[in-house]
Amino acid sequence: MIYYLFLVHDLNGDGFLDGHELRIAFTDFGEDHEDATQYLALDEVTEMVDHVLEEDDLDGDGLISWSEYLESQQYHK
Repeated sequence: MIYYLFLVHDLNGDGFLDGHELRIAFTDFGEDHEDATQYLALDEVTEMVDHVLEEDDLDGDGLISWSEYLESQQYHK
């Protein structure tokens, strides 16, 4: 299940989550749901993305790999 969640948010299929994909994950809930950006300011979303990248991007390349994502799930429980 956790791998599926990673794949769903890896929109370009490159095996990594970048800041753009994280932003979409935080704000886009599909056609049947309201747009979260009406509740969150852009700077709040940017802070959320920056926080995830700071904590979970272990090699500092600006991308979250599957192994980094999996490791982050262990300490975010």
